[in-house]
Amino acid sequence: MKKIIFVGILSLMVFSSPALMAQSVYAQYEDSYLGWIKLFNAAEPQKPYTVDHHNYSVKQMATSQMMVSWLQQSYTPKASLGKAFRLVNEKLGEYNQNTKSLPQVYGALTKTYFELKKNQQNKWIPETSSNWFMQVAVNGELGDYVDILTTPDQYYFYIPGEDGFSAEQENIANLLGFPSNATIKKYIHWFQPKGIRTTLQYVVLLCKDNKAPYVQITKGEYLDKLGKAIEREFAERIEKIKRDNVNNAKSIEYFSSYEKQAYDKRLQAYRALKEKHKNSLSEKAAITEEQPGIHLENNNTDIFDEGGSKIPIYKFDPALAAQSKSDTPQWIVISWDAEGVATGNVSGTHLHESMLHNIDYDYIYNYFFYPEKVKGQPYKPLRSPSYKEAVVVTEASEASIKNNADKNVFFFEDFSTTAVGKIPIGWKSKLGFAGSSSVITNLDGLGGKWAVVADFTLTPNQIKKPFPQNFTLSFELVVAHNFTWGAKRLHFKLAKETSPGNAESFLDLGLRPGYDGRDGDVSLETKFPSPPGYSNSANSFVAPGFSNNKKNNRITVTIKKKEEMLQVFIDNTKLAEYEKAIPATHLFNALSFYSYNSGTNDKYYISNIKIIKD
Repeated sequence: MKKIIFVGILSLMVFSSPALMAQSVYAQYEDSYLGWIKLFNAAEPQKPYTVDHHNYSVKQMATSQMMVSWLQQSYTPKASLGKAFRLVNEKLGEYNQNTKSLPQVYGALTKTYFELKKNQQNKWIPETSSNWFMQVAVNGELGDYVDILTTPDQYYFYIPGEDGFSAEQENIANLLGFPSNATIKKYIHWFQPKGIRTTLQYVVLLCKDNKAPYVQITKGEYLDKLGKAIEREFAERIEKIKRDNVNNAKSIEYFSSYEKQAYDKRLQAYRALKEKHKNSLSEKAAITEEQPGIHLENNNTDIFDEGGSKIPIYKFDPALAAQSKSDTPQWIVISWDAEGVATGNVSGTHLHESMLHNIDYDYIYNYFFYPEKVKGQPYKPLRSPSYKEAVVVTEASEASIKNNADKNVFFFEDFSTTAVGKIPIGWKSKLGFAGSSSVITNLDGLGGKWAVVADFTLTPNQIKKPFPQNFTLSFELVVAHNFTWGAKRLHFKLAKETSPGNAESFLDLGLRPGYDGRDGDVSLETKFPSPPGYSNSANSFVAPGFSNNKKNNRITVTIKKKEEMLQVFIDNTKLAEYEKAIPATHLFNALSFYSYNSGTNDKYYISNIKIIKD
């Protein structure tokens, strides 16, 4: 969270997508567990530490050190490089005086850098500050503070998302089963969408007996603080006018008079608001804006009574906040970045998986609130931080056995050896939006197994390279009933790559169904620039018989390459033929399927992929 820093370092967290990186660099480490820049030793002796009015004891700093160690035991960064820090309250400056009223915060923070480069010693180091965060904060900050109410003496906050989620936010909230996770669900937890000053994140709140460390304030307290804020702002504006117009009495009088008129109108509106709610001052305060304005004279709306969703306003329990300076934690906030898994980043998804399955929340809870339950027991993660699910191979189909024994068949895949619900064995599935990946499924009414392609790229890992000079390649493609007309195409790509993801030449075939029995459409883009004279174009065709009106809309796609000639078929219909498309000696070395998902029903299913040497 924004208002907490790590000891000895001040930095901004910047988030971006690895799509901006050179793919050839990212591909070198996207499957690697690169670990930590430095490992913390929980037993290392600590010293007291001071930041402004916060004096951290040896025990508090030792607790921070121990928490860093717990995180590092539970999580090993994948496709990224981790760095850990001890947390303390941020140092006060000109623009953050309101955070003075936060409780005393300490704990652990990690930053996972996912844009890397090699240094002169051939070791990976961060290339940019782009990172995903994870933290365990004793007496940690929650939500974001309310500007007009919060002062250096009292902190008021709201929690983004309590007034409801968009459909996209709801999807991210449920990623990888966060709400129903067996360990997490017994504690207070929530998904928090991006706020004005806060990032997209998941939050788990550990507090004794699940009694929240904050209370919702009343309308009376809200109005009292609002009145003081009105007085405070008016006084500050008058002082600024005097400072800005020293030795200019006329300007001071003119601008002060203008401010006084606005203040009188504001005060009148404020008194009317108090009068309206005089009989409900003991009710809980829930408002209609995250950051309400103070200039009541400029609108006639009632912040309490406007229609729509309401946002509760909180403050930390005064008794618990007062005890935050003690060595006994009052509550613990465990939070981590949702941006990575939401965008399908490998490192961000791995972080989310680690927080769901590796962290022992029960141990942390008992260690601080019921220590006798774990006395003498060291912390251990629930699962190894480099855990990999065991690959279960199912029985190969007769078709798979037959084709793989045929010397004329260069490659065959019907996914028969992969269990339903698992990523295809021998294939690599890039993560799509929201961390989705290809899995094997059965289709009601069709035999065999099918790989889902929706919002990600699927490529074979174990295919021989290069491909035959002359070949016939085919695959079967299915879409379900009512596939959305106009949704994104499935793209099949054959390429000659100089490095993974970098194609110097390619053939890209895009397929999309029609609707209500109407034909679909096909796009064909080719790029064979060297030597000159070969196909470098983009064309479109009708896809006969490919629609969305049946339960399973199934076609067979065939591509033939013979010397320089290229042919494309759907079922038995020839769509295109180019006599001089590809150099005769050209050898492809990569193939892939990919699509950008447009909706929950808009999935493509592929199987029976076959390459015959001609």
